[in-house]
Amino acid sequence: MNILVIAPHPDDESIGCGGALWNHTQRGDRVSVVYLTSGELGLKHLPHEKAWAIREAEARKASKILGLAEPAFLRCRDWFLGESIEMTAAALEPALKAAAPEMVYLPHPLEWHPDHKAALPIFRSAAEQCGIAPSAVHGYEIWTPLAEYDHVENIDAAMPTKLRAVRAHRSQLEQLPYDRAIRGLNEYRGAIARGCRYAEVFKLIERER
Repeated sequence: MNILVIAPHPDDESIGCGGALWNHTQRGDRVSVVYLTSGELGLKHLPHEKAWAIREAEARKASKILGLAEPAFLRCRDWFLGESIEMTAAALEPALKAAAPEMVYLPHPLEWHPDHKAALPIFRSAAEQCGIAPSAVHGYEIWTPLAEYDHVENIDAAMPTKLRAVRAHRSQLEQLPYDRAIRGLNEYRGAIARGCRYAEVFKLIERER
């Protein structure tokens, strides 16, 4: 199965669905990730080019840990994706065509961060232009936990690898302990939603027809 992950920033993929992605790669699925921005505001004290270099190197390291294909970086403006939906969608189209995904992962639309919210309309616009209709689009949680979800993924076996991938984004962990936060959330999901030690949850998103 071909799977595409749309991540507004480097680290979103590892935090939101790193466990599910590792499960996919262990089953032999091909998983690609495209980063809409390179997260320059996560290193706002640096020039954009230097911030891009650091964060993209971290993303490549995380991708290797999870067994993903070589990532694509669109370098759209961090924080302002909602103001450039069509432009970002046009930039996404080549990656979407190359991946030909049967399943897509992206941030769920009720996420607080504006770039996370913009991911779904960007994908929908690009998919319409490409004529691509995946069988499933799953929304993952990053900053805003899902109030309702449709799928629970047991990530007990994946959790050590997921944490390694999250920690590969070292520049961001120096500012906020995302590894500790997501471990706690996944442990809570496992206890409440699945009866396992760790789990990720996803919202099945119906594409507009």
